[in-house]
Amino acid sequence: MEKISWVIRKKDCMGCHACEVACKQEHGLGVGPRLIQVREESPDFIPIYCHHCARPPCRDACPVEAITRNDQGIVLIDEALCIGCRDCVEACPFGAMQFENGREVAVKCDLCIERLDDGKTPACLSICPTGCIRVGEKKSIAAVFERTP
Repeated sequence: MEKISWVIRKKDCMGCHACEVACKQEHGLGVGPRLIQVREESPDFIPIYCHHCARPPCRDACPVEAITRNDQGIVLIDEALCIGCRDCVEACPFGAMQFENGREVAVKCDLCIERLDDGKTPACLSICPTGCIRVGEKKSIAAVFERTP
């Protein structure tokens, strides 16, 4: 099975936060967790997102093995196993792991795995007006960005 990667070309992000809104709607998230975040560090906008690491520190930190990496390379949380200890949140070097207080579980981007399974693109990518978000096979993503000024 092909490994899926995603890349955000930060220089093209205009800080509209459409990706955040689309993600919250797709995952039914209320106030609090943002599985993709856009921070303003004037004059730039810095997207914060899960990198779906090959060796996820969040997975290594989880005491109950609720975090796995599937055959496509997508790092997933089994919320039924999560005990809400937040060790994974602390371990994430990108600040991408979040905690949902209402349900007392860790949450993170799953690249909209259900949408991918249906042949659709992740919600954030489908709404991004600048096209700075790319999802697919790593080499093909890099090639697209190399051809784009």
